[in-house]
Amino acid sequence: MAKLKMTWIKEKKASLFVASGLCLVLAAGLGTGLRLASEKEEEATYREVQAEYGELTVGLEESGNVTVGTTEQTFDLDLSAYTGSSSDGFSWGQGGGIFQGMGGQSGAGSSGSSSTRNLIIEEVLITEGQEIAQGDALYRITQESMDSIRGELCSDVSEAEVTLAKTQTQKQLTELEAKQAYETNVAYGTLADAEYENSVQDLQDAVTEMEEQIMELQAELTELNTQLSEYQADLEVEKKVLENGEYVVSTTDMVSDAYGWITAENAREEAAQVVEGLEESVEDTTDTIAEKQKELEALEKSLTGAQRDLELGIIEARAQLEKRNLKYKNAEEIYNVSVELSSFEAKNAQEDYEDAASKLNEFDSYLSDRTIRAENNGVITECPLEAGDVVNTGSSLAVLNDYDEVTVSVSVEEAELANIKEGDAVNVYIASYPDEDFTGTVDSIGESAYNSSTGTAYVEITVKLGGETSKLYEGMTAQVTFITKETETVVYVSNRAVSREYGKSYVKKKEADGSITRQEIITGFSDGVNVEIKEGLSEGDTVLIESKVSDS
Repeated sequence: MAKLKMTWIKEKKASLFVASGLCLVLAAGLGTGLRLASEKEEEATYREVQAEYGELTVGLEESGNVTVGTTEQTFDLDLSAYTGSSSDGFSWGQGGGIFQGMGGQSGAGSSGSSSTRNLIIEEVLITEGQEIAQGDALYRITQESMDSIRGELCSDVSEAEVTLAKTQTQKQLTELEAKQAYETNVAYGTLADAEYENSVQDLQDAVTEMEEQIMELQAELTELNTQLSEYQADLEVEKKVLENGEYVVSTTDMVSDAYGWITAENAREEAAQVVEGLEESVEDTTDTIAEKQKELEALEKSLTGAQRDLELGIIEARAQLEKRNLKYKNAEEIYNVSVELSSFEAKNAQEDYEDAASKLNEFDSYLSDRTIRAENNGVITECPLEAGDVVNTGSSLAVLNDYDEVTVSVSVEEAELANIKEGDAVNVYIASYPDEDFTGTVDSIGESAYNSSTGTAYVEITVKLGGETSKLYEGMTAQVTFITKETETVVYVSNRAVSREYGKSYVKKKEADGSITRQEIITGFSDGVNVEIKEGLSEGDTVLIESKVSDS
């Protein structure tokens, strides 16, 4: 009995040391609000169980850490400014049906309100680590910012109402214009062929006129070139006459043969005048030819342009003809579509008005007492706003623990995946709660990743925990046992009877004389509840399961 008591004292000290260390870790990670286990003195009590021999379901056991999911509450009240039906891009009241009614000035209005509307935090009513319930107050909003945004929302309702009235009036005008467009399309359709012929003929006449001008100019150039050739031939003849005259004058003695010299000089002068006149004619004709050539080149360019205009004009006239015929053929359908679109615009204006009114009503309901309230139960893990901060649509208000999303992630060798699939049930052992059983299911199986240091491929598997998970904290150690559906007949004891220290496993064994000894054992596979004993115990041996009981 003295041996048992001494063992209990040592175990009590050890347990208090471990509990104190655990509390320091949890206090650093969880902050205020966590009750430390070291604040209570605990005593160990024991329950006897027998080592049994029988069938044990084979399982794959892996270690991981608890991850507590979170849920974020955001400010989902729509404070956006009214923009009106003009955002849809439709336009009415311009005539011509659907083909002429797109892309113009819209009958719908557009708000001049600011596109950014912010509420201001006056007071923060929560702190991190605080447990809250749905409906609890989170923040209080300043009266000034409340009044400002409500005023803009009221203005939106008024503007949307005016736009609705305008759109309904415009709808009546559109129906009248659609009827006029129908009659116009019918009239144009009956004249479409004549319009096409006239357009093409005008372009063809322009081409023909230029071709005639070019032919006339080419005839003039031919005549001028012929005349130039004649002038040049006469000039060569007269130049020779001039040379002969100059020779005779130079070789005749003016004293001895005065008559001969005078005759020769007169002939020379006459030849010189003829040469000069021919040279002037050649120069003038050459200049005229150059001018006419430029005119010809300009006309040829104009002809090319006119021919191009004719080609394009035929295409455009054909397109216009087809458009006229299409409108003529579909005049009634175009009328119907125009009327339907005007009704659609009026419907949009009606919806815009109802939306603006709904935003105002939701604003008054959501912030009736200038208070933003919690939408979920939970523990605050993050409080992102402070007094003076702005809040608008989409702003994060608070982050809470979500105990419906508590998971454990473990790495499993790729070779073991044949026995694991999504949806499988697993056993989970939480070291911080050794006396409680947790269950879970395989939620997801990740991609394979190769570990070069071990030469093994691993897969990350996420297990979703069920049951009472609100007592769990982020980072707690968990043992996950995947059941492989196979059984073996072995000696086994409860997992709770086994303690592990420095890579070795131990149990507290009750001997035949009633004394308690610390027995080292070698364990095998576990199903998460019981574990195989390969060495250290035999069937029927009694071991103790330790539980801690608070003194206070």
